[in-house]
Amino acid sequence: MARILVTASGGTVSSSVSDGLVKLGTESPIVSYLAKTPGEFEFISPANYSSENARPEDYRDVLKAVSGAASKSRPDGMIILHGTDTMAYFAQIAVRVLAHLAIPFVITGSKIPPDSEGTDAFVNIDFAVGQVRQGNSGVVFTTHEGIPAIVPADKVTSPDIYGDYGVWPDSADTDFSSERYRRASEAFLASEKLHRIQVIPAAPTPGILDDGFDTVLITCHHSGTADVKLVPKVRKWTAKGIRCFMAPVPRNSNIYESRAMLEGAGAVALPGMPPEGAWAEALIT
Repeated sequence: MARILVTASGGTVSSSVSDGLVKLGTESPIVSYLAKTPGEFEFISPANYSSENARPEDYRDVLKAVSGAASKSRPDGMIILHGTDTMAYFAQIAVRVLAHLAIPFVITGSKIPPDSEGTDAFVNIDFAVGQVRQGNSGVVFTTHEGIPAIVPADKVTSPDIYGDYGVWPDSADTDFSSERYRRASEAFLASEKLHRIQVIPAAPTPGILDDGFDTVLITCHHSGTADVKLVPKVRKWTAKGIRCFMAPVPRNSNIYESRAMLEGAGAVALPGMPPEGAWAEALIT
C-alpha cells in the first residue's frame, strides 16, 4: 500500500458554509475522509490561511513543513490541499522546492466547500490520490465540464472567472530537480527575509514604486513595456544591484524594440514561463 503525506493549508477545501457565509475551518474535511483508509495517509496541517490573502511567507512555511516531513518519512507520494485563488503561484513555488525530493506530489483544492451541494472537493481528492499512486505530479482540479484533470505544476496558470485553470502553451522545459534548484530551495526554506518583488504590469502608465523592494518583475507579455519612465529606472535599479526580470516572453520569436530597450537597461528575460512561474523564479532564486 502506498504511503501518502497529506498537507492541509486552508482555503475553500478546508471551509464550511454557515448562513451563506463561507468560513475557513481548522482542518479540511478531506482529512477525515481519507482517514477512513487506515495506514495509507499521514496528515500534517502546518498552516490555515485564505488563498486570496496568502503571503510568500505562508508558502515558505507550508513547503518547509512538507519538505521536512517528506525527508523524514520518505512517503511514496504527497498531496497538498490549497485554496484555489493563488494555487497557481503556490504550485510554481512548490515544483521548484519539491522536485529534488523525487517524490510524486499533487496540489489540489475545491471551488465549492466540501459541505455544499455540488462540491468538487471529493472528486478532486480521489483523482489526486489516483495520480499520486501512478507516480504523477501536478495540479488537480475539476474543469467547467465537471471532469477532473491534472496539469504540470510549472505550466499551470491562474483560474478564470469559473475557477478553471489554464495551461501555459510555451514551456522552458526546466529541470527543477537540478542541483541549482536544490540549493535555491534550501535557501528559500531557511530564509527569514524573502525577496520583496515589485510587479509592473503591461498597462498604460503602470504604477512604479521607488523603494521597498529588491526585485522587479515586468509582466510584459512578449514585448516588454517601454514606458518612458521605466527604462531609465531599470538602468538605475540594476546599477544598484536590484534584479529586474521580464516575463512572459516566448522562447522563439522576433524581439520587440521595447523588450530590447529593457534588456539593454539590464532587465533579464525569463522565456517560456507564465507570469506565475516568473514570479516564483524571482522569489526563489
